[in-house]
Amino acid sequence: MKSIKLVTCITLLVISQAFSQSKPEATYLKEAQVSETEGTVHIVANSPRPLQQVLDALYKKYGWAIDYEDPWLTSQLDVVDVADPVTHAPHAQTLPAGGKFTVDFPAVSTAPPQPASTQTSTPTDSTKPAPAPPDFAEEEKTVRLVVDAYNKSDNPGRFEVRKNGQGNLDVVGTAARDVKGQISPQKPILDTPLTVAHHQRTATETIELLCQKLTALRGTKVAIGVNPRNLLDHTPVTIGATKTSARDLLWQTLTTVHCNCYLRFVFDPTSKGFYLSIHSIQVPKSAAKGPA
Repeated sequence: MKSIKLVTCITLLVISQAFSQSKPEATYLKEAQVSETEGTVHIVANSPRPLQQVLDALYKKYGWAIDYEDPWLTSQLDVVDVADPVTHAPHAQTLPAGGKFTVDFPAVSTAPPQPASTQTSTPTDSTKPAPAPPDFAEEEKTVRLVVDAYNKSDNPGRFEVRKNGQGNLDVVGTAARDVKGQISPQKPILDTPLTVAHHQRTATETIELLCQKLTALRGTKVAIGVNPRNLLDHTPVTIGATKTSARDLLWQTLTTVHCNCYLRFVFDPTSKGFYLSIHSIQVPKSAAKGPA
């Protein structure tokens, strides 16, 4: 009997430890913590998507509007079940199994502001020029350093940095663990070639059509999330192409409506679908990069 009880206790202990390891860290950060000391920037992120959280911090610090795209998370090692924060029901939601990620990089200098005018009076806050944005080469160098550091961490997904047709940077998920737990390359969802009839539609209708075609071709739901609905609903566009990537068609649409924005294309492990969010850039145009 004693041996049976001992085996039972050990089994329960192992199950308890395995369950606790499946939980995310106790407290995620609402936003990444950024500090700067002696010319070095230190960022601490703690989130289901820590790389996206770092990119959000770079946007806030430097005005870098960088697109982000999740890989497809198919392995149980890359996702985690969490309890409902209100009802405390277990396994209420499944999230990417991200956690803490820290990165250091050299501080990016900004050029001195240019004088607003030749007036001799002391400028008020409304006339003071905004600092010039950092050089794009420094932006690219920093983002590549951040992504390289992330790819060496144990957090879900592997990413690469690209330049899109508008000259901006995309951070695109190109690999994740497969069902065997091995890092396996993937074809990003937005790289999928689409054929779209050349017709006039609203921007919203065009983007919804792209999502419908991606859903049919890739076998996973793709839907629009947050977006500047008022602009997209009321602006007609004429977009059409044969075997052109969904990414290019999307940016053709957004450029046509003069949407100064950046993208967040994220995978939801709960629904096993992707959501495309389009965020308007809120920083001054002089400090942001985006479609003309």
